Amino acid sequence: MRNEINMAGLTVASGEKVRKMVTVPGTSYEIPVTVINGVEDGKVFFVTAGVHGLEFPGIQATVELSEELEPEEVSGAVVFVPCVNTPAFFKRRAYICPDDEENRNFNMTFPGKADGTVAQKVAYFITETITKHADFHVDIHSGDVVESMEEFCAVCNCEDKEMQNFVIEAAKHTSFSHRIISHGASETYNVSGMKLKVPGLLFERGGAGILNWDEVERDKMDLISLMQFLKILPGEPIDNSTGQIYYQSHFWGSAHATGLFYKFVDIGDEVNKGQKMGEIRDFNGNVLEEFFAEFTGRVKIANNTLGISEGDDTFMYGSVEDATFSSAIPDRFKKALEEEA
Repeated sequence: MRNEINMAGLTVASGEKVRKMVTVPGTSYEIPVTVINGVEDGKVFFVTAGVHGLEFPGIQATVELSEELEPEEVSGAVVFVPCVNTPAFFKRRAYICPDDEENRNFNMTFPGKADGTVAQKVAYFITETITKHADFHVDIHSGDVVESMEEFCAVCNCEDKEMQNFVIEAAKHTSFSHRIISHGASETYNVSGMKLKVPGLLFERGGAGILNWDEVERDKMDLISLMQFLKILPGEPIDNSTGQIYYQSHFWGSAHATGLFYKFVDIGDEVNKGQKMGEIRDFNGNVLEEFFAEFTGRVKIANNTLGISEGDDTFMYGSVEDATFSSAIPDRFKKALEEEA
């Protein structure tokens, strides 16, 4: 029989499931936490969703699995935080934690600080009380309300190549047709892999602030398959080892001007090196910035709003061919890297 476990301040006995709103110390901030402690020994599987509060399919998928999974079928433990950024979810705000003083992209606050801003305290609480004690971490995202997306999964960026290869193998047991290895540093699942040595995988499915029930079911299916791959749940996982395309290179562009955004390509489109992908104009029609493809590839994410501000994402596209390009580190990661240095 498994021992009791302590996650997010909750003590959960063997064979017990606890679902509770947990208050983050030093704040009035509450997050939903489900801990399912199985009867038999096994790995600890951790899932976060709603780091961005308007990315709905993953939130709903983890809410449903929190209710449906029972300890009797679990070997090891499963921990869900269905909505990390509850203020953004209820106040309908993209990217940021609206209760945070700095209004930074919440995904860039990990691993957090015990004495930091509200968002940093939440990130620190999750990192210290759950992620550090997990054996595998999945962070579920979508295109936010301002983005359209062609789904893919991303493997954590880490120096431990053996661990990275393990996550790649895990990714092949999901239904995603496309896979990348992240360029990021401070994202939630990358912190797991780089700083905590916990294998991390990112789901990117859905977008534009839409709750699509087919996407919810596919997120659930892929989480179950990963738990089967890790021997936490019985049954055989998906085998997508021959059907998943690996994007060896990808580019994530950012705006350097504020104005009206016009895209000339969309998700799923193939673009050629040098092809014009979009532009930003002012209200008088003057072109402020143009965007050209750095290499031949396929568009995976595109901004879907007319208004755009300096620093906002524009396009993400990838190539199955080895390519070099000018901005391997997206602008939105540079600040975090500079702060760490």
